[in-house]
Order: sequence, then C-alpha cells, then structure tokens
Amino acid sequence: MTRRFIRQWLAAASAVALAFLPHLAHADKLADVLKRGYLIVGTTSSTPPFGFKDEKGELTGFDVDMSRLIAQALFGDPTKVKFELLSNEARWPALQNDQVDMVAQFATITPSRLVRVGFTPRYFDTGMTVAIKKDSKIKTLADLNSVGVTISTLTIPEQIDLVKRMAPKAQLVSFSTVDQQTLALRSGRVQAFLVDLPIGMYLAATNADVKTVPELYGGYQNYGIAYKLGELSWKQFLDGFVTDLTTGYTYIQYTALYKKYFKVNPPPQRDYKIQVPS
Repeated sequence: MTRRFIRQWLAAASAVALAFLPHLAHADKLADVLKRGYLIVGTTSSTPPFGFKDEKGELTGFDVDMSRLIAQALFGDPTKVKFELLSNEARWPALQNDQVDMVAQFATITPSRLVRVGFTPRYFDTGMTVAIKKDSKIKTLADLNSVGVTISTLTIPEQIDLVKRMAPKAQLVSFSTVDQQTLALRSGRVQAFLVDLPIGMYLAATNADVKTVPELYGGYQNYGIAYKLGELSWKQFLDGFVTDLTTGYTYIQYTALYKKYFKVNPPPQRDYKIQVPS
C-alpha cells in the first residue's frame, strides 16, 4: 500500500514539473527576439529630438536612431526594428504585457519605476527645467511660485508632484505631449511648462520664441532604456550595449548621434586619463 502511494505521488509530482517546464524554458527574451528576426521598440513621435516625424513624415530622433543601432547589434541590419508609438502612461504596461521588447522613450530612471520595470545604465544626462517665452518676465524657478503663473506638465505623476512641491501657489495643467505644451505656451494658456533638460535645450535651439530657465529642479537625472523585469539574458544584452555605446567600442557612433541632434559632443568616455609609460 505504501509503495503504491509513493509511486502515485511521484507520478503526480512529475506531471506537475513537466507542466511547468515549457514556461521556464520560454523565459528568455533575447532568444525570442533573435528567433523572431526583428526588434519591437516602444517610443514616441511627438517629442523632438528623441522621437518625432521629419519633413518627409519619417520617424526619427535620438531614441529612434539608438534603437536602430541595437537592431544592428542584434541582426547586423539597422532596419530590423518595428516601432510602437506609445503614450507616456502606456510605456510600462506595454513592457509588462510583452507588446514591446524595450522602451526607448526619454524615460527617466526613478525608484518608483524600478519596482515596475528594469532600466539599463544611463545613456543620457537629464534633469527638470522649464521652458518659457523669450520675452517672459520669469527669470528663475522661484518666479514660478505665484498665483498668476500657470505651469503645464506632461501627464506623468512624478512631474505633477514636482510642480506641486516646488511651486504650490501656481496653477497646474497637464498635457499628453510636449507639442501640446509648446502650443499652450505660445497661445498664452500657460506661462511655463516643465520639460526635461535636453528637450528644453532642443526647443530653445530650434524655436526663436522659446528659451529655458538656466536652473534645474533637484539636480541631474538619468535616462535609461526600459525592459521587462525578470528577463536576465535580455537585461545583460541591453546593459552591455548601453555601457559600450557610452564608454566603449561604439562610442564613436554615440558621438555622431549626439552631435546630430544636439550639435555638441557627448560626455567623455572616461572622467580620467590613462597613464601611458613614456
């Protein structure tokens, strides 16, 4: 009786283990991407210079071109990539539901986001500033904290919270895209809008009527490529790619990409010089 029970128990345990094996074997995003033959990237078409449509209607931008470099690393072909245009709110669910393989969409690394998705090391320095009209009376961030000022943010909880803390007297409105924020500024609906530093730099450089306040809310922040948690091999590939891009063999391509959109050199590969024997 005891032996029969043991045999039955072992058979049941084996059946359960076999049932889970396909799920365990499937958890390899890198292998899935390579087998599929192309990369799926979540990005934007409304936030220059990171993702926008050019005069021909083609998707371009820093994040778009960087994604093509990743496709080149994976498949030897920069065109082996499909872009899914996502709103800011849709970025994380799209990763969690495997709608996209990664998100390259000027995504700031924050502690609250790290519990939902993974991030690569930094590929771009950023921070929060405000864009204003060139003839604005606003000169400093402190000038924003007034009942007569309306500030806009994107529909991102961290941005909304920041304005409420830093300028509690100001009026607050939110928009889905930077394009909408820029239109609101030009129409006079808002007097300033919160913007990531590199996006503000680009807007000021390409729009004669816009400038940024030369200050940052709370110091520098970091952009990273986002990916689904739990995908170890995919994480290792993306982390390695970004590290090499910003500090290693492909730094030349990073420099060309940086200068294409910002007209200046990127941060140096190293913050020290290698000592060479004389």
